[in-house]
Amino acid sequence: MSPGDTGTAMPGKGGLRWSSVQSVTTAALGALAFLPVLFFIAETWLEGLLGGAAAGLLTFPICVALGWLASRRPAWTAPRPDRRGADVALLALALVQVAALALARGEWEALMIGGIALPPAVFAWIWGAHGWQRATALSFPVLFGWFALPWEHFLRALDHPLQAWTAAIAYTLLNLAGWPVRWWDDVTIYTYEYYVMVNETCSGMNMLVTLTMYTLIFAWATQPRMAGRVLLCLLVVPVSMLANGVRVAAIYLMGYYGGNDLAMGFWHTGSAYVLFLPVFWFLYVVGNVLARRLSAPTMSSAPQTAIHQSPNRV
Repeated sequence: MSPGDTGTAMPGKGGLRWSSVQSVTTAALGALAFLPVLFFIAETWLEGLLGGAAAGLLTFPICVALGWLASRRPAWTAPRPDRRGADVALLALALVQVAALALARGEWEALMIGGIALPPAVFAWIWGAHGWQRATALSFPVLFGWFALPWEHFLRALDHPLQAWTAAIAYTLLNLAGWPVRWWDDVTIYTYEYYVMVNETCSGMNMLVTLTMYTLIFAWATQPRMAGRVLLCLLVVPVSMLANGVRVAAIYLMGYYGGNDLAMGFWHTGSAYVLFLPVFWFLYVVGNVLARRLSAPTMSSAPQTAIHQSPNRV
């Protein structure tokens, strides 16, 4: 039994562990309270109204896999049996869910509030049942569950700016390559032979959300320092928008030379997945560079270590 599993209070260091009955009871009540949220998530994705269904439905299995990897790390067994505050945190999140259920009687979409509260509620439960150390070790896998929520439906106000940025990138790339396309409006580029309008489904929102998901996983798994993780995540927006602009430019060229059937064929529906390959390769290369640079010892630290250790050799 690890120090984090002790059932007695540790003055100044931690609080009492929840009993087995308390842990099972709170887990069962939480599962029942959040069951409408899970139905809301599944129904929204399975209706096929949003383009990111594949990523959304895979989120929970990914959370389980990440949790297993986190439990293999040394931090999982490090002693820190602090459970104080878990009860209050879980109660506060339960009140948020009650409010979400009350609002959902008049507006089904209010269950999104409960969805946002679900991962923190799971974190609070792990905190109370297994201690602060194990809860923090699982914080990334648990909070990754936010990607299961249908954010695209609630971020529709961002679609038009993303459409305009995508069109601007495609316009710039085509003109630089020698195809003098023109503007019809801020989301439509054209010549007299063919035109492309960037609509909501081609705004790049799906690519942005999906790339954010997998970049976070890659950064968490490979970057030894927080600075490297942040730098990788900062690349998500420019890289995903550039890839989407390339996709739209390619659609224009296919329509220009091959007609609308070619432009609206495989490339239109499958190019987002194809473009993930070079995008992931680029992030992989950048991630390797960051891991080497940020983990390498600095020149100034080596002499200090030698001076510090020299008296021990006498």
